[in-house]
Order: sequence, then structure tokens, then C-alpha cells
Amino acid sequence: MSVRLIESKDLKEIFDLCAATRENPLSREELRKMGITEESTEEVLRTTHRGWLFEEEGRIVGFAIGDGKTGELSVIAVLPEFEGRGIGSRLLAAVEGWLISQGKEELWLWTSSDRKKRAFAFYLKHGWTVSESNADIIYMKKKPNQVGQTAPGLRPSVSDL
Repeated sequence: MSVRLIESKDLKEIFDLCAATRENPLSREELRKMGITEESTEEVLRTTHRGWLFEEEGRIVGFAIGDGKTGELSVIAVLPEFEGRGIGSRLLAAVEGWLISQGKEELWLWTSSDRKKRAFAFYLKHGWTVSESNADIIYMKKKPNQVGQTAPGLRPSVSDL
């Protein structure tokens, strides 16, 4: 099992993984309607975004991507049969660390307001706080205040992963 940066060659498998998640599956067509394609993802990964994936025996079982320009955790996804193994936590830490290394003082993400979904408790457990709630929830997480202080779920820069 390993965590590494997403490469262009991984995009097909990552898009397949998006459609296979348990709580928020998105098909290629649904993603395309949102303006998200393999081509657009490849472009943002070359410019403003960075992503990590988790592999087991050569198979991508989870991934996460963050936007270094805005401080947004754009996506985190893990295959259902790999949930509960800490994969999402490791991917989240990788993106958080990179966003902090990019000078972001505050990170954010949005997700469903359905408090029964795993995401709701997952982000709270990792030190995120609910900032706004309506049809979707917006979570925020502030950068640690002191040098050497690490907020729950944040680790020093992982840009070398």
C-alpha cells in the first residue's frame, strides 16, 4: 500500500473510482456536466491543483485533490471495500499539508448537509468545523497558529510524497 502523487496516466482509473463510491457516486457524464473531465483535471493538476492517490497492489483505491489557489479540498474518494482503513485520513492529511505549504491560512470544502453520511463525522473528526449549512455544508479549517503546532489532522508539508 502506498500514497503517491496523481499522474496523467491515473486519470481514467480515478474517474472510474468516482462512479464506484458508496455515498456520492458520480458518473463520467455527471462529472462532464459539472465541467470536470479527464482533460480538465489533467490541466488543473499541472497548474493550480495537486492530488494524491492510494494504491494497493497496483490498484487505485482512493484519491484526494486540493486547489492550491483557493485552499479548497476539491475531492476525496475511497472505494467502499477500503473504507475504515485510514486511507481517507492519510489522503486528507496529504492535501491539507500541501495546502498549508502553499500559504493557505484557511482551508475549506463543501459536502452534503446529510448528517447521516460518513463525510459529516469524518471532517469533524479531523478538526474541520461547520461554517455554513444549507443544502450543502461548508467546512473550514484554520492553519495552526504557532510554528511546530499541528492542528488535528494536519501534518507538516507532504509535498515530497
